[in-house]
Amino acid sequence: MHDYPTSNPNVSASLQTLMLTAGRDFPVTESLVRTRSADGNLVEAVRTQQPDILLMTASLSSPELAALLADRRYAHTLVIVEARDQDADLVGLLLGCRIHILQAPASAHDIAAAVNDAVRSVSAGDATNPFSPDDRIAALKRDADRVAAAIAELAAGQSQEAPRAIDPSRIRAHIKARRLRDRFFPADLFADPAWDMLLDLSAARMEGRRVSVSSLCIAAAVPTTTALRWIKTLVDRDLFVRDSDPDDARRAFIAMAPATANAMGACLEAVLNQPGQ
Repeated sequence: MHDYPTSNPNVSASLQTLMLTAGRDFPVTESLVRTRSADGNLVEAVRTQQPDILLMTASLSSPELAALLADRRYAHTLVIVEARDQDADLVGLLLGCRIHILQAPASAHDIAAAVNDAVRSVSAGDATNPFSPDDRIAALKRDADRVAAAIAELAAGQSQEAPRAIDPSRIRAHIKARRLRDRFFPADLFADPAWDMLLDLSAARMEGRRVSVSSLCIAAAVPTTTALRWIKTLVDRDLFVRDSDPDDARRAFIAMAPATANAMGACLEAVLNQPGQ
């Protein structure tokens, strides 16, 4: 256990943010923060130290740690997790917490930036997640209520020909068509992970198939850490719901919330049943 120096030695320790590090010797910069390393049992260290910030590697994630951090007593704790692509399901266990995800191996600059942002958030008493993407996701949920009216307006201008049923094969064909663009243009030009995940979950829902966090990250067609941030935000905004795997406590499933599923169904009717589709 060790303490890092602060930029202002005259500040009382009681006013400092307490950060617990676990998994490796993370580089940190001087700030108003006391840093201690979690030696041994991480769950016990979090329980006894009750840190404001937990800086950890994803390999230490566990159902026990996730359950502890999800308790309201730890609602103030910000978890900064360093993850590799293969750690998606481990990070998925922590979706009920306030987390910020760093691609491993994270640079000293990225770690310092995340820690400093977290310290400022704790110091300001911000009870919201300081790392959530902002307007884009809010717009998704805000506009969902308008889908039905938009579809009715669209239908009024179309022929009376009965639309074809939306089934998983049509959704998968639509996903395949989206991926074909990557042969001709840079993939990041069309990056739209929220929509790609909604498409995958819609097809899976019709197929009666559950989707794990790692599988959904693949469907997002962006780097794993980027996909994980989107999943976390969509869960926080109540567009997605997370369920534990009863057969494997180290894995979680993601599904659309009922309102999201209804809006997505209506949206697909509009998108896939336009003339020529």
